[in-house]
Amino acid sequence: MKPVSHILPDRFAWHHTDAGHDLRVDGTTIAEVRPLRDGIVLRILVDMGDIAPFEMAVRCEERAIGWATQWARQRANLLYRHADRQRALQADAELALAG
Repeated sequence: MKPVSHILPDRFAWHHTDAGHDLRVDGTTIAEVRPLRDGIVLRILVDMGDIAPFEMAVRCEERAIGWATQWARQRANLLYRHADRQRALQADAELALAG
């Protein structure tokens, strides 16, 4: 098996939560790793362009984190745009509620 690098591009970070692990870009969650029955499920939460949300069963947390890290590294620029767009939408919604 090839060694998996867990090094993320700038602006990306893994966060440990009570539910599992979340991969975030500037605070926008793009993937999550959660226990499910006797295994682990990896969910990709992005719905943008050629990327649609999906989930897959994985044997262990380390493999799920490694797979999602590699996936994110390959799509970093698109995921940066997704996070920027999500932030702008949130700011617009907050302005609408305040005004």
